[in-house]
Amino acid sequence: MANQNTSVKKVIPVFFGCDQRFTPYFMTSLASLLDHVSGRRKYEVHILHTDINEETQRSVCKMAKPNVSIVFDDVSDLINKIVGSLPIRDYYSPSTYYRFVIASHFKQYEKAIYIDSDTVIMDDVAKLYDTPMGNNYVAAVPEAVMSNIKDAGDYAERVLGINRHKYFNAGMLVINCKQWREHDVLGQFLVLIGYYNFVVAQDQDYLNVICKNKVFYLPRRWNMETIKNWNIDRKKLGIVHYAFAAKPWQNINCYYGDIFWKYASKLPVYMEIKAGFAAITPERLEMIEKVVDSVCETCRKEIARHDNFLRRVDSKKGAKPLTADPALAELVTRLRVHAAA
Repeated sequence: MANQNTSVKKVIPVFFGCDQRFTPYFMTSLASLLDHVSGRRKYEVHILHTDINEETQRSVCKMAKPNVSIVFDDVSDLINKIVGSLPIRDYYSPSTYYRFVIASHFKQYEKAIYIDSDTVIMDDVAKLYDTPMGNNYVAAVPEAVMSNIKDAGDYAERVLGINRHKYFNAGMLVINCKQWREHDVLGQFLVLIGYYNFVVAQDQDYLNVICKNKVFYLPRRWNMETIKNWNIDRKKLGIVHYAFAAKPWQNINCYYGDIFWKYASKLPVYMEIKAGFAAITPERLEMIEKVVDSVCETCRKEIARHDNFLRRVDSKKGAKPLTADPALAELVTRLRVHAAA
């Protein structure tokens, strides 16, 4: 008789959102992930996209391993239904919103990992998947910008109603798919974008508002943002995230950039990445380096708005929903409770 105490370890689903333009950098992230998977586990890597061509898909799929499958999921139909409502600006693209459809459209999973494509992965993501989350919607890492830059932290607290040290970065999420489906997180998002247009961190702001008080916080090593040199022991790195404009393929001084180039140099797209780096003009680099300043300016403008998000939902100020939509009215009522928490 088989040992009844033997646990059956589930397949680990890992999702990326990507477009054709960004595939060379995604492939670098994927290569690093594959370098750290456990031979005792099975992984399913899903690439959510709308425009990645078949030639590129074949090239990526060649990277699969016996215990790691790679699947491209065209989400065009899903995204086209909502893309007109999605706020897009600067370095954002519609792919940043793909994470919202994971739980509702991949119902075979109770839990999933989402990772941005501007990352390198330095540890086995099975450790993330095995994180006990309880009824929390996500497991995530606090956002470095909100915690360390005054304007950004003030924005989190005075516009979103979230403590600056509890605002999380959405570049790596462990998603509790069961809870997302049960509480219709996608539906909440679609209602919320009709109520307010977040212009600072866009999809990340929406997620923080919806998931407030439903977050399991992870150690910083699982989303080490490169906007600051944290001087962490490299042996303890879990995921390096080249967040905002801090990209090694754009800036030679990017923190932990050497790790990216280590993996990129082994790929057939290496020369393409290298050529793109060489083509960065001084003017483009100057603009890139001013992104954080631009974000801070946007934060200040949002804080100053007489009708910013928190002022709209703050019941003490008598704010009311701007529509008779019952779904929106219900959401705003819940947000008012969150704002007071």
